Amino acid sequence: MSSTDATGSPSYPTQEDELRTREAEAEDFNKSQESAFLEIFQTIPKKNSQKLSQEAKAIINTFSSLMSVFRIQPYEKQEELMSGIKKMMIEQINVIDARRMYALKLNPKTADREEYRKMQPKNSK
Repeated sequence: MSSTDATGSPSYPTQEDELRTREAEAEDFNKSQESAFLEIFQTIPKKNSQKLSQEAKAIINTFSSLMSVFRIQPYEKQEELMSGIKKMMIEQINVIDARRMYALKLNPKTADREEYRKMQPKNSK
């Protein structure tokens, strides 16, 4: 439903209003994900946790600064930049997954229970 403005005619959200709303929603989502990401590092042994926590914060800060730079670009340029960073992130996720699978093969007991079951031969009972 649309609201009415001071003249009594209906006012509809503009494309920019919709983009701002989506950006605000994405920002809220990012903040919740940042918190979850940082909480992971609280479960790591103390000798490594401080270094890993610093690295995690650096990743978040770098990402946030990139997003700030993207926001000041024209929308067409933003789309190109976001598409490029998405491709780069997907590539990095693939690297993380490959390294993680290698680590699991070296020591399968470090996997969570579900992953450990997936790695077991199908015929074993």
